Order: sequence, then structure tokens, then C-alpha cells
Amino acid sequence: MKIYLITSNPSVSDTMKEDLEKLGELAVINAQKMTAKQVIEKAGDAEIMIAGPSGIERVSGELLGGLKALKMIATLSVRVDWIDMATAKDLGITVCNVKGANAESVAEHAWALILDLAKRVTEFDRDVRNKGAFKFADYVGKEVYGKTIGIIGLGDIGSKVARVAEGFDMRVLGYNRSQKKVKAVELVDMETLLKTSDIIVTTVPLTDQTKGMISDKEIAQMKNGVILVNPAMEAITDADAVLKGLESGKIFGFGVETEIMKPVPMDSPYFKHPRVVVTPHNAFNTEDANRKSYELAVANVKAFLSGQPQNIVSV
Repeated sequence: MKIYLITSNPSVSDTMKEDLEKLGELAVINAQKMTAKQVIEKAGDAEIMIAGPSGIERVSGELLGGLKALKMIATLSVRVDWIDMATAKDLGITVCNVKGANAESVAEHAWALILDLAKRVTEFDRDVRNKGAFKFADYVGKEVYGKTIGIIGLGDIGSKVARVAEGFDMRVLGYNRSQKKVKAVELVDMETLLKTSDIIVTTVPLTDQTKGMISDKEIAQMKNGVILVNPAMEAITDADAVLKGLESGKIFGFGVETEIMKPVPMDSPYFKHPRVVVTPHNAFNTEDANRKSYELAVANVKAFLSGQPQNIVSV
């Protein structure tokens, strides 16, 4: 069994390597955004592929078609928008993700952005360093205690964001298309959430339906001075609409995760507004989440080879 691990800066432990080497011949490739051609050249005989979106640009139909022996992909991510899932299904390739492995880390990152923006920490720090700022009256913030938070998407991450909100004695509103109930969350429609929330967090996966779901129309419905945080995929929030909201004062502060392993242009419109905090896809990136992700990916490979696959992602 030929097993390839392809990702940027792999942090697989010796124990995990030993486990995989018991299952087959293991090759580890440390790469960034490999193209389909590069993957086929270096791992053309792969039967099992463990990979992350930092290592492979896209698992395209071209790539899947070129890996003739491939039976299973174990992602190091929860999201699979970087994989041509329809082609994988057609070719009988099983895709398993690491659902839940980084949920705590992303939820904590969401709260880091919320508190940073509410207290204007990064904004003041920048100005202290670059402008010698010290007048506290220029950096009046907001408390989150007792406010209303709206969470769009109540899966593994959203439910954990809600749990933390309880500690701030907040009213927690949630929008969930499945209508699945979550402890201490009041399920509401999108319009109610937008109009009522002091803080809004998006924790939905990126799909055709969620791309640009927060745009001019939605922002117009929000309360004045709202804090908006998107620790999910950047494309869920329309950048132009958000920036207009910031300029008008509708949005008090915006926190966003950008694309993995891709530089944010130095002339990015995000940098034109002081109350924007940008992290280039780092919400998942903790020692704890990385360990759990690799452990779960290895467990997924073991389960697949034992004939009892787990964490299968369906189209």
C-alpha cells in the first residue's frame, strides 16, 4: 500500500509515522500549493493520500484522473472545497475529513478577534508602534458582557462560540438551516439575527449557497456599530460591502481569515481601515488542533483499510 502525506510543514509525530508505516510504504512530501502535474509526478502511484490545502493547490479532476491507483483521501482539513468531490465520487475515491479536530481552536480564534476588535487592541498597538499614540480617548471600545451575539452556523465551531458566550452572560442567537437545537442558543431567522445582534460571527462552510452571504443587503439590516467576525472562509463575507459598512460606521470592527498559504496583497483594501484585523488562515493553527488533526487523519486511514471507514464526506 503506497501512502503519501502531502502538506506544508508536516507535523506528523514519530509515533504516527510508525503507525502508517505498519499499514504500507509511507512517503512524506513537504510542499506548498503543489499543482496537479507536480503531485502526479511525485506521487503518481499513491493508493492512500493524506493531504492538506496548504500542500496541494487543488485536488482537481485532472489530479484525481492522474492518480490511477488512488482509493482514499484523508484530508488534514475539515473543509473539502479544495477537492473535486463530484469526480472523487465518480471514480470511487473515498474522502474522509477531520471534522471537529480544530473546532476549539477556531472558536477561540473567533473570540480572540471579537475581543480584539471590541477593545481595539490591535488598532491601538499599531498606532502606539507607528505613530506614538497614547491618548486613550481616541480608542474607546465596547464591552461584550450582556450583549447579544448572533452565530450563523451552529456546527462544531459555532456551538463552541456559543458556549463561550454564556460566560459573558450574553443573549445568544443562532441561525442554522438544519434547525438543530444547541444548548443556550435561541434559534431565529436570518433577518432577526442581523437586526438584533451586537456581534455577528459566521461559522458556516464555504459552498455555492454561502459564498457572499454577508453582503450589502445583510449589512444594511445590521445594528449600527456591529462587530462582524468571519473565522471561516473569506468569501463568505463580501469584502467591498464590509468595507463600505466600516466607512459608514455601520460596522464597528471586522475580523477575517483569508486564504491559506496565500499572501494578502500589501495594497489590500482591508488595510485601508484601522478597525480590520486580518489573519491569513491561522484560526485552526494550534499545537493542540494540529495534533488532533493528524491523529484523526491517521485513524481515518486505519478505519478505511479495516473496511470500516469513518468521517466520510459525501457530495
